[in-house]
Amino acid sequence: MNIRVPDSWLREHLKTKAKVAKIAEYLSLCSQSVEKTTKVDDDWVYEIEVTTNRPDCLSVLGIARELAAILPRFKIPAKLKQSTVYSLQSTVKDGLPLEVKIANPSLCPRFTALIFDDINIKPSPKIVQERLEKSGIRALNNVVDISNYLMLELGQPMHTFDYDKIRGAKMILRESAGGEKITTLDGQTRPLPDGAIIIQDDKGRIIDLCGIMGGENSAVDEKTKRVLLFVQTYDPMKIRRTCQLLSFRTEAAQRFEKGVDPQGVILSMEKAIAMFEKNCGAKVASNLIDIYPNPPKQKKIVLSQEKLNQVMGIKIELPEAKKILESLGFVVKLETGNWKLETLVPHWRNGDVTIPEDLIEEIARIYGYHNLPSLLPSGEIPQQKKSFTFVWENKVKEALKFWGFSETFNYSMVSESTLVKAEINPAECLKIANPLSEDWIFMRPSLIPSLLEVVTKNQPETSEIQMFELANVYIPTASDKLPNEILMLSGALTGNQFFQVKGIIEALLAELEITHYNFSPYQLKKTFYGKIFHPFRTAEITIGQDSLGIVGEINPIILARFGIKGRVVVFDLDFNELVKYATTTKKYTPVLKYPAIIEDLAFIVPPKTLVGEMIQLIKSTSLIIQSVELLDSYKDTRTFRITYQSEKKTLSDKEIEKIRKKIIDKVRINFKAKLKQLSIT
Repeated sequence: MNIRVPDSWLREHLKTKAKVAKIAEYLSLCSQSVEKTTKVDDDWVYEIEVTTNRPDCLSVLGIARELAAILPRFKIPAKLKQSTVYSLQSTVKDGLPLEVKIANPSLCPRFTALIFDDINIKPSPKIVQERLEKSGIRALNNVVDISNYLMLELGQPMHTFDYDKIRGAKMILRESAGGEKITTLDGQTRPLPDGAIIIQDDKGRIIDLCGIMGGENSAVDEKTKRVLLFVQTYDPMKIRRTCQLLSFRTEAAQRFEKGVDPQGVILSMEKAIAMFEKNCGAKVASNLIDIYPNPPKQKKIVLSQEKLNQVMGIKIELPEAKKILESLGFVVKLETGNWKLETLVPHWRNGDVTIPEDLIEEIARIYGYHNLPSLLPSGEIPQQKKSFTFVWENKVKEALKFWGFSETFNYSMVSESTLVKAEINPAECLKIANPLSEDWIFMRPSLIPSLLEVVTKNQPETSEIQMFELANVYIPTASDKLPNEILMLSGALTGNQFFQVKGIIEALLAELEITHYNFSPYQLKKTFYGKIFHPFRTAEITIGQDSLGIVGEINPIILARFGIKGRVVVFDLDFNELVKYATTTKKYTPVLKYPAIIEDLAFIVPPKTLVGEMIQLIKSTSLIIQSVELLDSYKDTRTFRITYQSEKKTLSDKEIEKIRKKIIDKVRINFKAKLKQLSIT
């Protein structure tokens, strides 16, 4: 997140004579990166990129704290100015009432509120307006500007309500339920996702989308006389989730979702009182409401000299380390007997400093990464374990490339219309909560619809398409769990017969040294996208109980929906299953020295007879049958080429005749098939 900090405002908190260029250079070296500096009138503005783990730097005060520690390391005197102490009036006689109810304390760790009366709405003082404008926020009026001003200065977002618009002087903080809406200050009506933190008044009206933007129905306007100032912290995860689901993020939300320091609430409230009295002519009209049930305990971290030296790679004496940490606001005690530092973490760093390594990081950056020696590693280069998944990916891609395939890359998201055309039910797919467009709504559960879209776009240019994609598909699980991500290898070919593609798959499996697989009729009901395939020209590839994938023709009805002419045959393989059975081990089989006898048997078979099962049956008849291949298929006739060969002797005609008779009998009994023709080559 980037923030803009005017130099004049920064020096209100930091006493230094450092030049703007030096401040930008040294802050970038040791803390947050200054992207650029810009001259605005007689002032300079720093544009600073603040890392996500440092929400304490999303303010003028936070940047001043950093510079107070950094600049002296470069021999430039700098000191953090003491904040002005403002008195927080604790009791007001006959104060205005406000009832607050928090449904779940974890939603709002700290809730403070104060009511002001005799508000005079007018433009803010010139200095406030100028600083807001330089920081990128439009000045509105003296009330709203106070909340924006203190958010930028102290890093504490706050919100102002028109007290008289809160029905029943009652605020109920809770999570939203399904179907609720709010019209926010920008005039937009937003449907609320479940779990958003909201506030409703006594009449059930939602008056605040907490941490993001207030409701239009409680906004301060030119008629406002009494203001409720609301300073609080929220569950960061809830705020971020709501922003993501609504595709809506504000300056306040960006701070709340990274974590706001609850200890800084009172300082912000105290300064707000002073600004309301000075800029609005207001007076405090209620007692302070401060609901803070579970204050966090101050963290204590122990750092030893040994640990510091080990991680840093150089020796930094503990007294120097102590000095660095103290300059950053840590309370440090040096135990010289054990040579370790006992460190108390300041409240504004409670979120990101938790272990000794975090302290070492603080020491290292202030010491200066640029001061650490640049040494090349010595010794033997560590060997990284090679991921065989990538090896197989490259092997498969190389094979398909040399067989005439082109690799395609598609988005992981698809449109509802694409799924419907492919007979995939969108309700069974993973839907994106805040899609970027109508074309990217669902995470695809199969690569095939995307491939068909590519065929549609390319078919006017060429009639012969051979392409594949290797990518993840996303299968929904339980609603509270992440989807299953499965790496799939899918391909689509036009103008090809099923058996040609089946041959490509067999060749691919041979490249991976995968054997003992079977092709069997695919049961369309087995998966939710089964209707995409032709009911009689689709096979499943299995090894035992494991499915490697599917090869089959696309249903002509599906092709017509995509506007594809002719036939399209696809394969859809589970790549993880392929890797599971793939091997680099080669099996050596010596060439047999005795001659082979080859003959062709033609059988007349009943309809729907499975050739694969016939081949397995024939091969199992005798150990001397080396191979069985389907040579020809015409109408009801299937011709098989059988190779006989022995390791021990030359086979005689009588031995072959005996085995042949067994084959004919087995085929007749198991498949009701009869011999049509015998041919010996």
